[in-house]
Amino acid sequence: MALNRWPDLKGVHVVVVDDNDDSCRLLEQALNDCGALVTVFSSAEAALEAMTEYLPTLIICDLSMPGITGLDVVRAVRETDRKTKVLLLTLHDSQELIRNAFLLGVNGYLLKTEAESELVRAIRIVLGDGIYLSPKLDPNFVKGLVAGIAGSPSN
Repeated sequence: MALNRWPDLKGVHVVVVDDNDDSCRLLEQALNDCGALVTVFSSAEAALEAMTEYLPTLIICDLSMPGITGLDVVRAVRETDRKTKVLLLTLHDSQELIRNAFLLGVNGYLLKTEAESELVRAIRIVLGDGIYLSPKLDPNFVKGLVAGIAGSPSN
């Protein structure tokens, strides 16, 4: 990943939650190189336990993990906090999963197949209070979903 394209993340606390060690290592290194304070968890259970003491600026979370899923993490975080940004990073492009994720309050949905080219953009948009969806998702679905999100009373 070309780090010169990465944003300055000094002062940003990022929690990475993924059961794939390689993904965690790559994200941690790139985010640290940008100045972020990074905390990595290989399970959602461990992340949720730790986040009872503090809330990060951004959570980058895998959707499919053994036990508690990424959607469960979003649900738990949103019960007490609306400020922390949540970016789901996943292989799943199911419209039902995506819709459910946004109904629970995620700020971005990035397909892992696009992470190398889109992660920087996704982080910038999410930290800038925008909504991010992977470009490879069906444009008509995305257009309808974004219109629904923009028109919801909680946003």
